Amino acid sequence: MAQVVAEDTAIQQDSDEEVVVDHDLERQNLIGQVKTRAKKPGCRNMACKAFVLSLSGILFLLMMIQLWSDYGEYIQTQTFPPKIVSMGSYCKNSTEQERYKALECVYDTALKCKISKPSKPFVFATPPSVISWESDALLVTPESVTECVDLIVWSI
Repeated sequence: MAQVVAEDTAIQQDSDEEVVVDHDLERQNLIGQVKTRAKKPGCRNMACKAFVLSLSGILFLLMMIQLWSDYGEYIQTQTFPPKIVSMGSYCKNSTEQERYKALECVYDTALKCKISKPSKPFVFATPPSVISWESDALLVTPESVTECVDLIVWSI
């Protein structure tokens, strides 16, 4: 019986080696049989991809337009601050003052400045004044007689 057991283990060892060899041979045969080739996409496939991408782009643009129409004014007012169109002090004796984007103004009884009306204008004048817009001009009439008028013109 001892001999039989020794022969069985020898057979098992041999069979394990054979299996390993058989797997290596199978793997080499399978690799040799497989041919890789890239398929060229067909005309129909390319047309479908182009259609889907175009449709996606159009839907994205339409979505952005819809969002802007819904939230555009909110975004502008919250994101973009008001812009100062002009700021300065204008006196009757026309002494040169520090001004930001100075306007051409004449000050007699009222201050008249050449300026095109900005979109959504806001005008702040000191002393309190009556403000009116004429064609390409801003007319500022102070409520009290003063030597100088401080003027800030905003575009909101």
